[in-house]
Amino acid sequence: MTVVGRRAQRISQERGFPISQGGWGSYIGDPAAIPPPSASQYGTAGVVVNERTVLSLMVVASCIRVLGDTSSGLEPHVYRQTGSRRGPEDKEVDPPPVIVEPYADMDRQDGDFRRIASLCLNGNMMSHVVDRAGGKNGNPTQVEVLNPSIIKVELVNGQKIYRLGAAGQIIPAQDMIHKPWMSLGGGLVGLNPIELGVNGFGIPIAAEQYAARYFSQGMHPSGILSLEKPLRPEDSKRVKEELFTKHGGLAQSHTPIVLDALAKWQQISITPETAQLLQSRSFSRGEIAGFYGMPPFLVGDAPDQGGPWGKGLQETVMAFAMFSLQGYTGRLDRGDTDLLPAGYYCKRRVKDLFKTNDQVLGTFVSMLRQAAIASPNDAREIVGLPKVTEPGSDSIFGPVNSAHADFLAAGGYGAESGLPGSINEKGSPVGTTEGGAPATPPEGGQ
Repeated sequence: MTVVGRRAQRISQERGFPISQGGWGSYIGDPAAIPPPSASQYGTAGVVVNERTVLSLMVVASCIRVLGDTSSGLEPHVYRQTGSRRGPEDKEVDPPPVIVEPYADMDRQDGDFRRIASLCLNGNMMSHVVDRAGGKNGNPTQVEVLNPSIIKVELVNGQKIYRLGAAGQIIPAQDMIHKPWMSLGGGLVGLNPIELGVNGFGIPIAAEQYAARYFSQGMHPSGILSLEKPLRPEDSKRVKEELFTKHGGLAQSHTPIVLDALAKWQQISITPETAQLLQSRSFSRGEIAGFYGMPPFLVGDAPDQGGPWGKGLQETVMAFAMFSLQGYTGRLDRGDTDLLPAGYYCKRRVKDLFKTNDQVLGTFVSMLRQAAIASPNDAREIVGLPKVTEPGSDSIFGPVNSAHADFLAAGGYGAESGLPGSINEKGSPVGTTEGGAPATPPEGGQ
């Protein structure tokens, strides 16, 4: 059936379902289904590539761990939109329970981690609303995380339909929170990262399997001891045991070997093929880290000295947050926003990761105060302290001695206080005449 005919009748896209089930899936024999590119699960490297085999690569597990832990560790903040678009004037409000603890069987961080893992391995992030306040049309109060591999998405008569399994229970679209990864125009689901990178994942999997067989099944002696005359079996065993006794183990690894005139020792070095295998594993590690947008040093690779990720730790974290992490946390935010009433939105503060040492942070806060950019309460929020209600605590003007400039302009402490900055009865500051000139001190005064 052509694509036009398929869309006219029904569109069905099922990404990743056959991978998790370990079989061909239900799209065989279904003229409306779109088979995934790697339907047989085999890449050009000749190995099985699916969620389980990909997770056997340490770099993939490291990428998901870092992305999941970092994203789930950021607290979601809820704001009320005041204008036609989101802006800094929007006020933060207390998050409802569906944002604080949305899952019944796990805490928020565990649920967010699973959503990120689903996005990395399947290309889709799906949650199901299981409870609403005031009936089926009320605000969501509880959700559950679904495995996208067992969800089949269809388009019937212009409406999205989510099926649990190949032909199972229908989940109403209004109860599904679905945020896809990379997708094409008209796509119902996100493209599966494993299917897109089947060769990029398959080659390191094949290299891992080859290396495992190399060390478990290969014969790789460190050297050869040869004699000019033949040895009996018992003599050969005796020479080997004596060699191990005198030179085996870490404590005797560098002791010299003394041989007689008829013996010769030949060292065996690593072959070029084996050396190339180790280099290819390092290359694949960096390639997969780049696929997920991870700095190499976070997945066990050598640190990048002044490369595109920056020189210091703070620059690296900022680049990671701006160019990679925001794409993952943004999908979490949009999914949580769908759980809120109209006019409210959820946002995670990625900039919280930019915190540095206390000395640099103190200098930064001091510069904000001197430039009249931040108020004392803003500065306290930056350093993690609660706000205060003292006069001038929300003013952006810097202090003059111990009084705030806007406080003095509003009248100061009053003439009766006699303090510098108070206003006398004629409207001039204390210590000046009516015109503002310095007052003549009394006779005998200072």
